[in-house]
Amino acid sequence: MKKEDIREAVEQDEKWDSGELGQEEAYVERVGFDQAIEDAINQSVRLRPISIRMEEELIDDLKTIAEHYNLGYQPLIRQLLKRFVASEKKVLKQRAQVMEIKGPEDQRANEG
Repeated sequence: MKKEDIREAVEQDEKWDSGELGQEEAYVERVGFDQAIEDAINQSVRLRPISIRMEEELIDDLKTIAEHYNLGYQPLIRQLLKRFVASEKKVLKQRAQVMEIKGPEDQRANEG
């Protein structure tokens, strides 16, 4: 490959990255939705779509935070939930260990 061809390829890449190329409406087309393909993708990465209602302000805040970290807000929510669940599992495990050491009778006596 000649140096000129390499330089031209790099320039083209930069134009795509900057949005100078590829963002005209003439090059946009609607892609058909295939539920089977989406289901296969979700299953392969073990994701299950759910619905959840949240306050608009919370969603806006999550989107702002996600943008700061160059994430979508849904992946951010997944990360937050994973962190919370991991933390809570540790707390529950510690409580279970305390119950084993003290015994259930001792625990009831301390609560009363």
